[in-house]
Amino acid sequence: MKIKALTLAFLFSTGVIIHSTAQAADTSLAIEQMAEIILELDARPDDDAQMTLDDISKDSASTDNERLLASTIKKMDKKIRPDDKPSILKIWLSPAASETEREMAKILLRFNEAPANNVKQILSHWAE
Repeated sequence: MKIKALTLAFLFSTGVIIHSTAQAADTSLAIEQMAEIILELDARPDDDAQMTLDDISKDSASTDNERLLASTIKKMDKKIRPDDKPSILKIWLSPAASETEREMAKILLRFNEAPANNVKQILSHWAE
């Protein structure tokens, strides 16, 4: 019985690690930078963060979703603006968006003043 429990625990933890690794491989530089900004966010992005978000928004290497996420983060004031919610929701529900883009959209939709502890873990993993 203990072997079965250990085997299930091993398989579960392996699945979590594989999922995290897959998301890390899917993480672009733009997502990494946005994750770092959100981790350090204090009500609004500071001047350095604003410049980084501008760079992401103007970078031709950024996807359309990354540009939209960056401009939404730039306009944040403790949470995303109501006008931005439909666009972010569209990214979250889009099968064409990458897994990290969808996860970032979900984080922004639920964001309220500061990232929750479980969100900090995800963002820290992306920021590495």
